[in-house]
Amino acid sequence: MKKKEGGFTPTRVTLIALLLSSMLILMGGAAVAPALNEIKLAFPGNDFLTSLIITLPSLAVAIVGYAIGMAADRFGKVRVLLTALTIFIIAGVAGYFLPTLEMILVARFVLGIGIAGITSTVTALIAEYYAGIDRVRVLSYQSAAMGIGVLILEFTGGTLAEISWRTPFLVYLIGIPILIMAILSMREPTMSERDRAELEEIAHEMKPKKVDRGIVALCYVSVFFCMNLVFLLPTSIPIVLAELGVSSSIVGLFLGFHGVANAVFSINYGRLTTRIPPFRILGMGFLCMGIGLAVLILCPSVPLAIFTLIITGVGVGMIVPSLVNTLAGQISSSNSGKIMGGYGTCLNFGQFAISLISVPLLAFLHDSYYEMYCLMGVIAVIYGIVIAVWSLGYYRRRSERAAAAN
Repeated sequence: MKKKEGGFTPTRVTLIALLLSSMLILMGGAAVAPALNEIKLAFPGNDFLTSLIITLPSLAVAIVGYAIGMAADRFGKVRVLLTALTIFIIAGVAGYFLPTLEMILVARFVLGIGIAGITSTVTALIAEYYAGIDRVRVLSYQSAAMGIGVLILEFTGGTLAEISWRTPFLVYLIGIPILIMAILSMREPTMSERDRAELEEIAHEMKPKKVDRGIVALCYVSVFFCMNLVFLLPTSIPIVLAELGVSSSIVGLFLGFHGVANAVFSINYGRLTTRIPPFRILGMGFLCMGIGLAVLILCPSVPLAIFTLIITGVGVGMIVPSLVNTLAGQISSSNSGKIMGGYGTCLNFGQFAISLISVPLLAFLHDSYYEMYCLMGVIAVIYGIVIAVWSLGYYRRRSERAAAAN
């Protein structure tokens, strides 16, 4: 890695610390999901509140994420990251000791504040520590790390759940070595005078970009619905798999398959988008997720549940990069924070909202998880088809406008 003039040179330990921190972002709140069935047995009659153990951190991220991002800009990204990792460890492990469900939920909300700090700083530090091809490579590593993090956290949480429903909360101790590496290897990024002058010149020359509000709104709705589908699985499929005779450790391993499939397709998204436009990939992603959820009703079994987790992971690997890529085409230096802040809010509210949606829906369907998956899957398939058909006209109109402009 080449050192920027007047800047900090990241070491290999810095890179490892950034990637390990990235592992905590996607499923940090759901690391205890394999123990969800045991937690519901420990607190009978509180199905809605126990499901919040998985999704409440996402609500916290949605509420405080933007403010924490502003704090990182003001007080320093490394300082905020170290504080966030400390909160992540303390609030995460607290569930092992706290005696009541209400106290555990408070700790889970605080955990979300820690995850918000990690989310707000890690990608920003990568962007400032690395440039050019190094940055592209590290961002691809980050995507893979997030998927592998799902596998590691879920499998470890599931293995610990074999001991007690409380022991999966100890998985948050993984933050301790990450915190130590971050303290030893990270320094606040600094910008050289030349870099600052170049940025000011670019900002001065750039004209305000006209935003397609309809496209932005579509991306927001899509990420909200996608996260509904993503978090439907860790909040319910551990119970389904337990009914099929699967142990908690294996439940964690199966949930990890979802993250690995997501990581693989996220990394290869660049190759896919050279042949297929982003909105068509988006439609394909929802089709994958819908089919994966709906087929489980045909023959409830462990192999089909594994298929569901893998194919929905593939769908997420198509959907999320498509949305980020599309929004990147809408942003400029004057609106990037607003547009991406809205994206992050919809993403995390989507994760939290599934608790509000699934409980009454499950009651309406007479406690049939398979019927709930089928219904949500059919909606996803319809949504994917609508987007795919709409994209045909969208890209045709865009081609016609480009031809007219030339």
